[in-house]
Formats: sequence, structure tokens, C-alpha cells
Amino acid sequence: MSRLGALGQWSYYALWFLRTKVGARTPLVNTMIINYECNLRCKHCSIVAHSDDLPGPHSMSFDLAVREMKRNFDSGARILFFEGGEPTLWHDGGKTLKDLIEAGRRIGYFVIGYTTNGTRDIVEDSDVISISLDGPEDIHDEIRGKGAFKALVENLDRTNHPNVFANMVVTKMNKDHVRETVEIAARNKKIKGIMLNFLTPPPYEIALDHAEKEAVVRLATSLKRQGYPILNTNRALRNLLEEDWSEECPYWASAFVMPDGSEFFGCPLRSTESCKACGFNAVREYRLIVDGNIETITQMSGRFALSTKR
Repeated sequence: MSRLGALGQWSYYALWFLRTKVGARTPLVNTMIINYECNLRCKHCSIVAHSDDLPGPHSMSFDLAVREMKRNFDSGARILFFEGGEPTLWHDGGKTLKDLIEAGRRIGYFVIGYTTNGTRDIVEDSDVISISLDGPEDIHDEIRGKGAFKALVENLDRTNHPNVFANMVVTKMNKDHVRETVEIAARNKKIKGIMLNFLTPPPYEIALDHAEKEAVVRLATSLKRQGYPILNTNRALRNLLEEDWSEECPYWASAFVMPDGSEFFGCPLRSTESCKACGFNAVREYRLIVDGNIETITQMSGRFALSTKR
């Protein structure tokens, strides 16, 4: 397990940043898609949209996961994120997501997190948890399924995790409810902020057009000025209006490992038509970090880069 405190972690990140300036291209983030299984069928989900094309197996073994964690750690990654599907459904025999988090901590990752739809019990052991929030109850349930919002709120009520944030994917289905969703996040004391994303299609029919995206960015910028806890940095919000991020994306900053063990640098949709309609805010923040943007580095570090578990 890493025993580095905040100063040691900052020093590592500073060295990684300096090495990028002389041409080093090593991952800082290891994103592991540990399973495709999910208890919901969300209308904007890329896994559902690609379900006919997904290779097997659909769930990563524990041994493979640990091997890939070690390999990417040795390559330089210090931030580990588990994705799905729904990661809290992952298991291998008696092993669960909690065992993967513990393994990542033993290996030495500074920060470990996972993304969840929040309808199942929250696994408390990680440094950061990303929950999905796509609108007020009727809109959220229309997108994710009846009862999803109620289950999410009940699970948030039960957790005492100090670093839970919400992710909203803005589509034609919920674009008129952005303010309301941000207000829900702001009122809930268990949610420490909300990050806005646009859809990376498919499905294309619910993706926003450019004018609709501009309206969302104007609103989000205004809400940030009013003190609402929107986590996107101001520059990244503006950059979301640039759809084709394929030339700007610092794909090498993040390794993606799929359930069958195949690996990508950057999003698995890189070099596809989906890549040219990217709505993922994080890649904008990665770009700004690599470029040395102080606003992004300072705002993102405490939330996503420094461990809360020592």
C-alpha cells in the first residue's frame, strides 16, 4: 500500500507532468471496465447501444483484474476507476468489488473510485464514488427505469461516504431539467457536486444539437457563478462545445481495460464515429491538466487525485 501523504502524491503528479513535457506518454489513470452486466437498461447507455457487438467474456476475472492493475501501476498509473455495466454487481466466486478496491490499495494506487447507478448498496471502501443522476424523479426514471430515483436517494441517505459526486448525461430527454437536477444535487448533503456531460452516441437520436449544447453551457456557467456545485471547470464547459475531440484528446493519459483483458489508451471508442461526437467532460479536463491549466489542476486534484484513505 502506498504510504505517500499529500506532499508525496503531489510530487509524483508533478514529475509525471514534467515528463509529459519531454515526450513521455504514460497513463496516469487506469479505467477498468470490469463487467457489462447491469440491473438497468438506460436509454442513453453506450453498453446497451453496443450490446450486439460486445465481445466475451462479459465479466473480468479477479486474477486478470489484479494482473492489469499491477501492470498499469508499473506503467505509471496512480488513479484507479472501476466502471461497468454496474460495478457493484461484479463478482468472481466469493470476490466482490470491495476485494478489487482492496487489491488496488495494496498495489499502491493513490485514489480508487467507481461509477454506479446508485440503486444497489453503496460500497464504502473507495476514495471517490460517482453516482448517476439524470433529472428529477420522473425524468430520471423515464431514462433509467421505474424506481431508480427512489432507490438512489435511499442509498445516499444510508451512506456516510465523504466524497460522492453526481454525473449527469444531458440529452434531449433531460435538457430542460438541468437547473432542477443541479438543485437536487446541491440540496442533497451526501452529494458533494455534479459534473455535466453530453451524450457520446449512439444513440444519435437523443443527442443534442450544437445550439442546444450552447444553451446548456450558458446555463451551467451561470449556475457556477451563483455558487452551485458544478464540478466542470469553466474552460472545460466551453470545450464541451467542440464535439470532435479526437485530435485534442490526450488518450495516453488513461488506460482502459475491458472485461476480456483487451486494452485501449483513451476511450475504447477512439477513432470511431462516436469519438467525433464526444460528450465526455473528463477528457476536456485531462487536456487542460496536460496543458498546465491551473484552474483545472487545483479544482480537480482534491476531488479526484489525492487519497482520502491512508
